[in-house]
Amino acid sequence: MAQNKTKAKKTALVIVESPAKTKSIGKFLGSKYRVESSKGHLIDLPRSSMGIDIQNNFEPLYITIRGKGKTLGELRKAAKNASEVLLATDPDREGEAISWHLSRALGEVNSQIRRIEFNEITKDAVLKAVEHPRTIDMQRVDSQQARRILDRLVGYEISPVLQKKFGSRRFSAGRVQSAALKILCDREAQIEKFVAEEYWEFDAFFAGEKSKARDKETAFRLTQVDGKKTAIDNKAAAIGLEKRVREAEYSLISRKTSERRVNPLAPYITSRLQQDASTRLGFRAQKTMSIAQTLYEGVDLGKEGSQGLITYMRTDSTRISETGLTQARQFISENFDTAYLPKSANTYTKKQENTQDAHEAIRPTDVSRTPEIMEKYLDRDQFRLYSLIWKRFVASQMAPGVDELVVLEIQDKAKTLTFRYSSSHQTFPGFRAVYPLGDEKVQYVPHFTEGEALSLLDFKPQQKFTQPPPRFTEASLIKAMEESGIGRPATYVPTIATLDKRAYIERKGRQLIPTNLGRVVNDLLSAHFPEIVDLKFTANLEEKLDSIAQGSSNWRAMLGDFYPNFHSTVEKADGEIADQTHLVRIPLGRECPKCGNELMQKLGKNGYFIGCSNFQGGCRYSESIPLGVCPLCQGSVVKKKGKKGRGFFGCANYSTTGCEFTMLETPARRTCPQCNSIMGQKVRKSGITLTCQNPECKHVIEETADETNIEQAGT
Repeated sequence: MAQNKTKAKKTALVIVESPAKTKSIGKFLGSKYRVESSKGHLIDLPRSSMGIDIQNNFEPLYITIRGKGKTLGELRKAAKNASEVLLATDPDREGEAISWHLSRALGEVNSQIRRIEFNEITKDAVLKAVEHPRTIDMQRVDSQQARRILDRLVGYEISPVLQKKFGSRRFSAGRVQSAALKILCDREAQIEKFVAEEYWEFDAFFAGEKSKARDKETAFRLTQVDGKKTAIDNKAAAIGLEKRVREAEYSLISRKTSERRVNPLAPYITSRLQQDASTRLGFRAQKTMSIAQTLYEGVDLGKEGSQGLITYMRTDSTRISETGLTQARQFISENFDTAYLPKSANTYTKKQENTQDAHEAIRPTDVSRTPEIMEKYLDRDQFRLYSLIWKRFVASQMAPGVDELVVLEIQDKAKTLTFRYSSSHQTFPGFRAVYPLGDEKVQYVPHFTEGEALSLLDFKPQQKFTQPPPRFTEASLIKAMEESGIGRPATYVPTIATLDKRAYIERKGRQLIPTNLGRVVNDLLSAHFPEIVDLKFTANLEEKLDSIAQGSSNWRAMLGDFYPNFHSTVEKADGEIADQTHLVRIPLGRECPKCGNELMQKLGKNGYFIGCSNFQGGCRYSESIPLGVCPLCQGSVVKKKGKKGRGFFGCANYSTTGCEFTMLETPARRTCPQCNSIMGQKVRKSGITLTCQNPECKHVIEETADETNIEQAGT
């Protein structure tokens, strides 16, 4: 009897990934459950070796991650004393794999191990998950294993070749990162090859007998000449056309009014959230996901305790649960006129064939928690991101907006010249009442009547030139990766971070620019590993990984089809790629002040720096690369780290002469046109502001987005 009582007192062990979730989930479940965290992966392939027995059908050799032994030991002890173990890792393939590793590691001490899954950290969702445990989904696990092993094969076979040829361990290649780098390099090549073409646009201003002042100020665009789209590409033709336009007689031949419906947008998936947070809030993708993680894991709401405010933020599905639909429609019904609520819920189809649809779109867990109510519990960035998610979701279940579109056309008597003006006016905001698509501009509609004779007041030819394609931002790169089918919601941010870390890209404002080093690596990979950087090939591999998750493909067979040709390509490339060390060790023609050997520009873990060529001989002298001239003492401005690890820029002479010059803004490439001092650049949505750092000058230059693009295209 005593033993039975002891067993009855045992609590169930719930294991989550993040320590931040343990408090809120523990509160939901009560004293009958003990909630612990695995703190991410505990078991993985070794970092020091390939960790795959290729000859044994690609058998992975898993080990406990260095430094995670203590955590695993604590979980084993807790599992041994638990009535059962419920694995509550994240609801995706990675989370499923973590649960699988845990079930194998803890199965020796407790056989009662099951998996639970929830898409939001709310009491109802957690309790429901506990009531419906399941077994490990091995199809998801196999898909994750295949991805992990495939990436390991690509990375651990190509990377050593690059490291050998460049003479640096910083270099790496990857199945997704190399394809993403190619997207950036291809765009840069397009910009360099771009040749601007001249074209002309023409605006005309008309008046009738009873025209008002604003009628005469309304510009009509010349859209057709002799029944064809206007296509003037030189000044002589423009002058000839102007003479013809000024000699003609005109009338309004058409005035058409129509209604245009503007449909609401689907709720956020991961990539769309990252894109919108970039364009609307100025967040980097990594920042967006970090903030979203805190909103998902839980925020302290005072008396309510810690509550998850959004559903799981790694998803590529626009599907919405019945709970979410009910909440949204009820909120709209209670807070808006009936015209704002559609008769039935809005549904959104999957545009991408490879959408996993594992769980629903990103939405607030409780729509009644409006941004205004939540603001006092959130910091500024959390509030802005939560507002974006909340508004997008509620708007997705509202009625379409309605605009009135008015189009006026003017022609000459011979009907050979056509001028057009269109005006759009919002007559019903619909979903835009919650989620505006931009500032609503009330456009003027001229009072000309159909058939009315009009006189030409003025004609303005405008010479223009075509612009090169824009460089990618994080938002547009993620969109390109998504549309090309490379990567998945969980991989976009790590991929860009790797390109940053390897010094394959640099940033100017929001633009991602491949460095010379990145372009050399891309050229080598494109020449020797064309399949790895080919977008279609990479997308095809993603589809095969998805098919494994669906149970329609075998992961070992997929790897068996891929590896033999890949391996022979690696061996061939190793013998063909020339030495590239001259790109990462650049002689500077200066002596090391410590040992007298030559100083070199080297590539380190934080980018380029200046170091002694006698590093192998024991000399550790190094200095930062100058980014400009100090306006106070003429020393070098370099990048520094503060006490809390935050980066800033300051004078290198601080340690020797005590010069205290610092600047928080990133040093610009160009110097001040007034005094030739270093300038700092601050990025805005509309362009870049350059400010002279000389306290006696402070000259400011405002560059628009277009000007910035033109300047960079020529650099």
